[in-house]
Amino acid sequence: MSIDYRLDHIALLVRDLDETAKFLTEVLQIREVPDPMGGTHIRWFEFGNRQRFHIQAGDISRTHVEKRTHFALSAPDFEAVLAHLRALGAAFSDMQGNPGAVNTRPDGMRAVFLQDPNGYWFEINDFR
Repeated sequence: MSIDYRLDHIALLVRDLDETAKFLTEVLQIREVPDPMGGTHIRWFEFGNRQRFHIQAGDISRTHVEKRTHFALSAPDFEAVLAHLRALGAAFSDMQGNPGAVNTRPDGMRAVFLQDPNGYWFEINDFR
């Protein structure tokens, strides 16, 4: 017997709610949604088919972050994402850290990596 799971949400601890919400909505263009619990100390975001995560302010000084530990988002129009990031002047790189470069895996999938204000890494790719 196996249990059928689905991912409900991910929670991130951040230094500043407003600063991180701005990055998520303006740079990554992820929509903010109302807090299902009705509070103001947690901010919720949703994309795709009800895939959600929330952020809450706290001490992240003990949080270890590196590029290999990242969130990966797939974009159906990868070129539009690149154009948006370039228009904003948002810093992104390939996996090796080359500024403005696009990573290409052996299977042809392309990806870029960027960091939010807390140092969390986000990968945006063209996986289909």
